[in-house]
Amino acid sequence: MIEYSNLISEEDGYKKFNHFEISKELEAILADDYFTYNTNNFLKKELVSKLYKKNFIDKYNRDTQKEIFSLYIDNKKFKEKAEFVYSIIDIEKYINFVNDNPEIKNPAELTVKYSILDSEGIKVQIYNLSIDDISFVF
Repeated sequence: MIEYSNLISEEDGYKKFNHFEISKELEAILADDYFTYNTNNFLKKELVSKLYKKNFIDKYNRDTQKEIFSLYIDNKKFKEKAEFVYSIIDIEKYINFVNDNPEIKNPAELTVKYSILDSEGIKVQIYNLSIDDISFVF
């Protein structure tokens, strides 16, 4: 398991941190700058929007596939989760990973956990995603 924390903000001595817990096997698909997610240094907002548009909005027809729009595309929480995946996973590395691993025996064991920590020691888990969740948005 890889663990990494990165400062998000600091105001009047109160600090907030990104905290990632990632299965070692998924290290190969991480974007080089994954830890900048949710910080002022995050530079991939345009790429994230393009990926969401390509993989969901442009891929489905609102008139004939209303259920997909209702369950996923128009669901704010789903969109946030998909955008999180696009923010931390490098698409080219992911494609290579899929080609090298056509079958995964225990997908539930390959996880990315994202939490927010603060200087008070409080940890709030935001996402607990498996490789299945990651695959779904690609």
